Amino acid sequence: MMLKQKTKFKQTEIGRIPEDWEIKTLSGAIEINPKRELKKGMKAKYVSMQDLKEFNKKIQDYIYRSFNGGSKFQNGDTIMARITPCLENGKTAFIDILEDSEIGSGSTEFIVLSGKKGHSVDGFVYYLSTSGKMRSDAIASMTGTSGRQRVQTDLLEIKEVLLPPISEQMDIAKILSDLDAKIELNNKINKVLEEIGQALFNNLFIDNASKNWKIARLREYVDVIKGCSYKSEDLQDSDTALVTLKSVNRGGGLNQEGYKEYVGEFKKEQLLQDGDIVVAQTDLTQKAEVVGRPGIVNFIDRYKKLIASLDLQIIRPKKELTRSFVYYLIKTDDFHNHALSYTNGTTVLHLNKDAVPEFEFIVPDRDTLNKFDLIAKNMLLRININNKEIDKLSKIRDSLLPKLMSGEIRTI
Repeated sequence: MMLKQKTKFKQTEIGRIPEDWEIKTLSGAIEINPKRELKKGMKAKYVSMQDLKEFNKKIQDYIYRSFNGGSKFQNGDTIMARITPCLENGKTAFIDILEDSEIGSGSTEFIVLSGKKGHSVDGFVYYLSTSGKMRSDAIASMTGTSGRQRVQTDLLEIKEVLLPPISEQMDIAKILSDLDAKIELNNKINKVLEEIGQALFNNLFIDNASKNWKIARLREYVDVIKGCSYKSEDLQDSDTALVTLKSVNRGGGLNQEGYKEYVGEFKKEQLLQDGDIVVAQTDLTQKAEVVGRPGIVNFIDRYKKLIASLDLQIIRPKKELTRSFVYYLIKTDDFHNHALSYTNGTTVLHLNKDAVPEFEFIVPDRDTLNKFDLIAKNMLLRININNKEIDKLSKIRDSLLPKLMSGEIRTI
C-alpha cells in the first residue's frame, strides 16, 4: 500500500472533497447504538468508564456481572463517552475483548458505533470517531447544565461526515491500526520487562533476604517532594509539560499519554530529571489500582522540561539505595498494602504524605544491590527506548489521521 498526496477534488456545499467521496449524515454513514441481544440477568463482560484510557484504542479492564441495562456491544464496535469531561478527554475504545458470538455490556454513558453494511467498515468507524471533526461535532451536540452535559444522539446523527469508498476505508483503518498495533506491542513488551524486574527484586530481596540485613524506614534513604499545583488556564501549548496522575499505569509504571503541556509556575525541586521516580497520591479507580503506585519518568523529544503535578510525589534516593531498587521496592505488594493503610477517601482516594517515609523495609548489602541494579537498569533503559518509540509512532498516527480522513492524503 502506498500513500499519495495528489488527488482530484469536487466542489460541494461544505467545500472541496475528493471526487469519489460522499457526504453523508452520521446516521447514514454508520450504525449508532446498533441492536445487540443481551437478556437481563445474564452474566456478561462489563466495561466501565474507568476501563477506558484517554486516547487509547484498547479496553484496559472489565469485570463479569449480571446485565441490568446499559450499552451493549460486540467485537468490532466502538464505544465513545457521551458525558463531560470523558468525551473531551478522549475516552473512546475499540471492542476486541469478546468471543465471536459474545455480547458485552457497558456504562449507560457510552454511545456504541459500528460499520453500516455497504457504507462503512468497523475499523474505519473507530478512527472516524477519534478524528477532530467528529469529536468536535459530538461535543457541539451536548446539552445540559455545566458539568453534567451529555451528547444528544438525535443531534449527533444529523452531523455530516466525509465517507471514502469502502476499499479506501479499509486501507485507512489498516494504516492507522498497524501503528496502534506496534504501540500496543511496545506496551506489552514493557509490561513483561516490568514483571521480570519485579520477579527478580522479589527473589533477591524478599524471598531470599539475609537475616543479617537491617530493617529501616524509607525516610532515612529518600527525599519526598510534593508535586506542583496548577490552574486549568496554565495548560497551554508549551515545550514544558506536567507529568500527571494519568501518566501512572494501573499497578505501576509510567506512560507519556498523561503529559499535559504547561506554562505555569513551579519550584526548582519539582522539575523532573530523566529517571526520577514518581508515586501517585490520588486515585479514581474502583479497585485502588493507582494510588501509591510508582512510575519512572521518561523524557521524550517534544518536551524540554517535565514537572510533577500535584497528584504525584517525587521520590529521590539520597544515600546507599539505587533508583532501580527504590522503584521496585515501591512496586511490591507489601508497599501497596502499606499505602492503602495510609489512604483515605471514598470516590477519590488520597495518599497521606507519611506513607512513603514510614514504610519499613530490609536494607540489602551492597553486593546484592549492585547485582540487581546492573540487570534492572538495562531493563528500565529498554522500557525508556520503547516509550520514546511509542511517542514517535503516536505522533505519526496523529498527524496522518486528519490527512487521511479529509482526503489530503490518499491510499492507492
